[in-house]
Amino acid sequence: MKFILFVFLISIFFSFKNLSAYEEISIQKTSNLKNYQDLLDIINISVTDENTSDIIENYLYNINFSSSKISFEIDISELSKNLYQKGYKFNLFMMNCSLKANFFEFNQNFKHCPNFKVLKYNQEKFIYLNFKDKNYRLKKFNSVDDPHKLWIDFLNKNLNYLQSNIDPNNYNKIVKFTGNNPKILSYQNNLVKIETKSYFSEKQFQFLLNFF
Repeated sequence: MKFILFVFLISIFFSFKNLSAYEEISIQKTSNLKNYQDLLDIINISVTDENTSDIIENYLYNINFSSSKISFEIDISELSKNLYQKGYKFNLFMMNCSLKANFFEFNQNFKHCPNFKVLKYNQEKFIYLNFKDKNYRLKKFNSVDDPHKLWIDFLNKNLNYLQSNIDPNNYNKIVKFTGNNPKILSYQNNLVKIETKSYFSEKQFQFLLNFF
């Protein structure tokens, strides 16, 4: 039994150690997104209100323009670090979703991305972040609310070092959310103890793990 467990841990280690902090993204090419500068602009608009195109450009790799799609890789971890150190307000979380057309509008119905929903509760309207069958209340609805601002303000941006016990199946999810490959410390009771750094607090980390 111990030998089987040891082999399992080794297989986990070697399958995880090759994961990259680079996120691969593919988005639809539109009339408003035709060239490299357009790509930089739309990434910038989707993650911050500031002009950070020159910073973002340093972390883009393997850009490919086809007739219908634009694909690229982005170093989420290092870009987050740079924006954080320079004091920018930003949100790089689920960039593959925030780059979609109409993402920053209320009451969309994306299947694999969050949606900003305005729902009634006790005769009052509230804004929820909806994902599949889950709803997370953000705030009471106001006619001047902007989904883009809500998204930029969604998570606190403080660099934290965290240890957590997770289901092994959630490892890839953490790599995507944090941009870092967590260090595997141990395996016990079908849970992997990991150590990672991210811009999420422990509470936010658990929320993201269980909500998305």
